[in-house]
Order: sequence, then structure tokens, then C-alpha cells
Amino acid sequence: MAFEWVSYFTCGNCGLERPSPKIPYDRLGYAVCPGCGVETRPVSATAATDASTLADG
Repeated sequence: MAFEWVSYFTCGNCGLERPSPKIPYDRLGYAVCPGCGVETRPVSATAATDASTLADG
């Protein structure tokens, strides 16, 4: 019996879940949700961190 691993894409915006091979990708290789059109891109360090989350070290 063969088993095939399937990776799934889940949109953080609308919650759509589909197998990754069924998801379109932009020219840079980031997934584009077919339900709402939101592109999945990494969050930059400056956008993800603000003064309230910095720790003294």
C-alpha cells in the first residue's frame, strides 16, 4: 500500500484550506489564496517588532 504525503495551504486571511499543488503562486514563489487573493509573504523584522516587544539584553 503506497502512501503519499500531501502538504496543505491554509490562508491566514479567509481560512481556505487546499492541497499545496492546487494553489497558484506568484512570480517570486509565494502562494496566492484562490479564495480571497491574499499573497502569503514573510513579515519583515521591522514590521514584526515594535518598541513594546523589544527586550533589554
